Amino acid sequence: MKIDMTLGLRDVPGSLIGALEPISGHGGNILSVFHLRNEGELVPVQITFRVVDQSSLDLIKNALEEQNMHISEIKVEGKKYYEKRSITFMLHGHVIDTDIQDTIDRINAIGMVSDIDVVMPSPEEKSSVMVHVDVDEEKSESLSKMVEDICCEKEFLLIGALD
Repeated sequence: MKIDMTLGLRDVPGSLIGALEPISGHGGNILSVFHLRNEGELVPVQITFRVVDQSSLDLIKNALEEQNMHISEIKVEGKKYYEKRSITFMLHGHVIDTDIQDTIDRINAIGMVSDIDVVMPSPEEKSSVMVHVDVDEEKSESLSKMVEDICCEKEFLLIGALD
């Protein structure tokens, strides 16, 4: 089976080799690797490889996810098999004081918080938190609904879901 996998890797030493090792370690024969460094947070990397069966692909996908690798898309024989999207939410309110860990854990039940940026002028004032979440394409609506529910419950202003 020919696999085209697109990853988003952090631009730090060892990221690319860390992504390639699970592929070869689970029987993947790497055909090509293409990446273009940019100014963004994640470097898009397209890896084309062959595996003998679905089980090998599943092992590779699971191993990459265990390493917190951002898998954007997987195509099997040219057909879309898996797609993730990144959504960014801006929350404004007493986000830290209302148990930010609870908010993150609830979001992680559907997606995965990959990064947060916090602006907190002082402990007494409201903070602004930008939350970057990776989510399976088919779960993005559920994630948006959950974030809206959290904002209602914790009295946050949801400035927007940015794709």
